[in-house]
Amino acid sequence: MEKRSRFELGHLEKIRRSIYVYLRDQLEHRLILTALESPYRLCRVRDMPYPYVDPGDLKPKKKEFTKDSFVAQPFFIIFSEDAIGEVHQKYLRFSDSNKVRKENLQLIPDIRLQRSMYTTARFFERESFFELLDQLLDVDYCLLIQRDSRHRKQHRYCLTHFHVKIDWPIADAAESLAKELRYISKNLYEKGDRYAEILQQKLFEYYGCHHQGAGGRRSAALIAAQYLKQFPFLSTVYVSSAETRTLTSYSEKGIGRYAIIQLDKAHAKSVMEQGGVTESGFRQGYALGETETAFDVMLHVRYEHTEWGKPPDDGRLRILRPDYAWLMVDRELVLPRSDAVHCRPLAVKWVYRG
Repeated sequence: MEKRSRFELGHLEKIRRSIYVYLRDQLEHRLILTALESPYRLCRVRDMPYPYVDPGDLKPKKKEFTKDSFVAQPFFIIFSEDAIGEVHQKYLRFSDSNKVRKENLQLIPDIRLQRSMYTTARFFERESFFELLDQLLDVDYCLLIQRDSRHRKQHRYCLTHFHVKIDWPIADAAESLAKELRYISKNLYEKGDRYAEILQQKLFEYYGCHHQGAGGRRSAALIAAQYLKQFPFLSTVYVSSAETRTLTSYSEKGIGRYAIIQLDKAHAKSVMEQGGVTESGFRQGYALGETETAFDVMLHVRYEHTEWGKPPDDGRLRILRPDYAWLMVDRELVLPRSDAVHCRPLAVKWVYRG
């Protein structure tokens, strides 16, 4: 379903959209710190090697078969602009049994909560929100953040559920995407089993994964992203992977991936010149660390769907060509450090350099 633009929203809906986008920026800033920057700094303090991401790891269709990083913080979060209705509980398993409230939280081993946190901590505007979120990140499956439906006239967001399972079958997700892109008209198997198998593989490619290499959280995250397309309001899915050492986001803006890389100093010099940044300014605002030959920096890669990964302009059915790529690298940016709030990202070409 097409997401409503701001021009199609009422006044109160525009206010809600603005609040949602602002809070999402705050959440994303914190998740980058939690998933990547904090583990990196922990390695530095303990004098341990950090598992940097290589250029090939960020290419579309990368087939990852690697060991989990011992320092990574894996998690899976859905942040929804509006409240998700109970009718969707068949595939998004949230109910009273996994709602964020006192009696349910007390069942989690080793969780530490202050008494005042039981009723207020789950609201985004509270100072204790991220303290609660950090503790629940270790809980398996998904965390759900959405608008508080009890207050229709207030635009409040809160962490409503934890341990949320995604039970939408891969075949249904592939069928939904294939209809959207006009590779089928009725059902997944209308052109045979082999055709259906390829479409399920291409579902993973569409979301920047390989069908044989995506682990449980990443598979569930991309299926959730496809399911959430049916809502007219915005939603964002975040998944941090210990295997890929990356943080990935799925939203109306597309697919984005964050990773810590080593940028050789010769290449970094050209990035500084292009961005109008001095070497001392780069060290203060962008470099997480450095060696004799490279700077350690945070890279953000934005992906774009190709012609074959977008609905056709004429809306007609088309032939599936498995070798045609559905995803490509669109933009790469070196991000400022989390404490360099006045610095802007710097454009870079790294994934396919040379």
